[in-house]
Amino acid sequence: MPAHAEVDNNPLKPIDTSSPRATLQGFIEFTNKAYSEGFGLINTYMNSSELYLTAEEIVALKEVRHSQKSAERALDVNELPPATVDETSRRLMVQMKEVLDRIDIPAMESIPDAQMMAKAEFKYWVIPNTEIRIQRVEKGARTGEYLFTPDTLNRLPEFYAKVKHLPYKANAAVGWYDFVTYSPVGVALVLHNTVPPRWFLTAPDKQPARVMFLDQPAWRWLSIVIILGAGFIFVRLCFRLSHYWSSRADSSAQWADLLCPISLVIVTPLGALIFGEVLRISDGVYQVFTLSLWTLFYLSLTWTVWVAGGAIAATVIAQERLLTSSIDSQLIRLVLRLITFILAIAILIAGADRIGLPAYSVLAGLGVGGLAVALAAQQTIANLIGSLIIMIEKPFKVGDSIKLKDTEGVVENVGFRSTRIRTLHNSLVTIPSSQIVNSTIDNMALRDYRQIQVTLNLTYDTPIEKIKAFVDGVKHILEAHPATRKDNYQVFFYQFGSHSLDIAVEFFLKVPDKMTELTERQRIFLDILRLAEDMKVEFAFPTQTLYITDSVGKNPDLSDS
Repeated sequence: MPAHAEVDNNPLKPIDTSSPRATLQGFIEFTNKAYSEGFGLINTYMNSSELYLTAEEIVALKEVRHSQKSAERALDVNELPPATVDETSRRLMVQMKEVLDRIDIPAMESIPDAQMMAKAEFKYWVIPNTEIRIQRVEKGARTGEYLFTPDTLNRLPEFYAKVKHLPYKANAAVGWYDFVTYSPVGVALVLHNTVPPRWFLTAPDKQPARVMFLDQPAWRWLSIVIILGAGFIFVRLCFRLSHYWSSRADSSAQWADLLCPISLVIVTPLGALIFGEVLRISDGVYQVFTLSLWTLFYLSLTWTVWVAGGAIAATVIAQERLLTSSIDSQLIRLVLRLITFILAIAILIAGADRIGLPAYSVLAGLGVGGLAVALAAQQTIANLIGSLIIMIEKPFKVGDSIKLKDTEGVVENVGFRSTRIRTLHNSLVTIPSSQIVNSTIDNMALRDYRQIQVTLNLTYDTPIEKIKAFVDGVKHILEAHPATRKDNYQVFFYQFGSHSLDIAVEFFLKVPDKMTELTERQRIFLDILRLAEDMKVEFAFPTQTLYITDSVGKNPDLSDS
C-alpha cells in the first residue's frame, strides 16, 4: 500500500488520525511493521547459534518500538492514569491487533475518510458487527483526531476473550499477545549484555514456568516477590541507619530523618519501572502494584520535603547561633514550614494527577476542604497570623520582661499559636497570639534607663544644716556612680510627713537587665546608708502622737505610742 511505503521510507512519520479510515489503516500498517520486524529479528536470533544479540539487532529492536508507539497513538488513552499509560498502551495496542486479526473488516475504501466525516452528522464510525468505535476527539491536546474510544479500550479485554479462539486471518500477528504478555522478553532485553536472551525466551517452555495465577506466570510472581523483598530490605536498612545516625551528637544528625523517606523515594519508582518495563506484569496486577507504588512515591516525596524543611531550618538556626526558642528561630521555622507546605500541596496534586485523579478535582477538593477548615479554625488561623506578626515586627523577644494587661513577667517562648510568659509568681501564662497583637505591650526590657524612686524619712529632730548636707551628699553619690544618668536626677527635701521629714530621691540607671539593676541599686543605697551613718543622720520610724484633754479644758497630757 502507498501508506505502508511512506512508513517504510520515513520512519519518523506519525500515524494519520484525520479520519476513521486513516486511523484504522495506519494502526494496521504500523502494527504489521512492528510485528514483522520484531518477530523476524527474534526468530533469526533464536535460529542462530549466537548467544547474544548483536549491536545492530539491538538498534533494530529499538526502531521497532517506534512503530509500536506510532500504533499506540491511535488509542485514546486520555482517561488512563499517566503512571500506567506506557505499559497499558502497549498491551492494549497488541490486544487490539489480535482482535482485528480475527474479525472481518470492511474494505478500506468503504470506511469514511476525512471528507466523508466532514459531511457526516455523527463524528464516529463503528466496525460493522462489533462495538469497536473510532470517534473524533472533542477536547484536549488531540482535538479533531479520530481515535479508538476510551470505552472501546476499557472493553478490549472482553472483546479479546470472545474472539481469541477464532482462527487468524492471512498475514496476522500470530501469537503476538501471548509472547509480549507472558514471556520474559523485557528481562531478556534489559540483561542482554549479561545473560544470553535465548535463556530467558526459552524458559517459559518449562512446565513450572507455565503455571498461571491471576493471569501471571509463576516466574513473574517469583520475580515480584524478589523485587519487593529487595526493596523492603533496602528501606529497612535505611531506617536502621537513620536511627543510628540520629543517636549521634554531631550537627549532621538533624538530617538523619531524611534517610527514611528518601529510601522510599528511590525504591518506589524503581519498582514501578521494573514491574512495567522489565517484568511487564499482567493488567490487573500491574494496575494495583504500579498505582500503589506511585502513590507511595508521592507521599514519600511529600514526607521528604517536609523533613528537609525542618532540617534546613535547624541548620540555619545552628549556623546563626540563634536560641532555639527565640523569635528569629521561630520565624525561620515558620517561613520554611510555609514553603514546604506549598511544595507538599504541589507534589500531592501532581501525584494525584499521575495516578489518575484529575488535578481540577483535587484542587476543588482542597478548596472546599480548605474553606471548611478555615471556617472551623478561624481562631487558630488568627493566632497563626498573630504569631507571624509578632515574629516579623518583634515587639519583644524571648527573655524580655513585659507587661500585657494584667500579666507581667518574662517571655519564655513565642510559638506558632501562643506566647508563654513566666510571671513574677513563677507561674506560666499562655496567651493566644491574636490577643497579644490586639493589646498594648509594655516591653520593659527595651528601656534605655530604669527609673528608681525612693523616699528617705529623716527624724524631726534633724538639724536644718544636716538636712542640706545630707541632700548634697546624696546628689554627690548619684553623680559619682557610673551607672546613673547624670542629666536627670532629683534629690529634694520634699515634704513634712506624718512622722518624718521626707527626702524625695529620683534617678535613672542605665543597665542591661533586671539583675544588674538590682545590683547597682543596692550599691547606691548602701552608699546612702554610709553617708547617713557618717553624718549621724537618723531615719524615722512610723509613729503616732495622741493628745488627751480633760473635760474642763485643762492642759492636755501628752502620750506617745
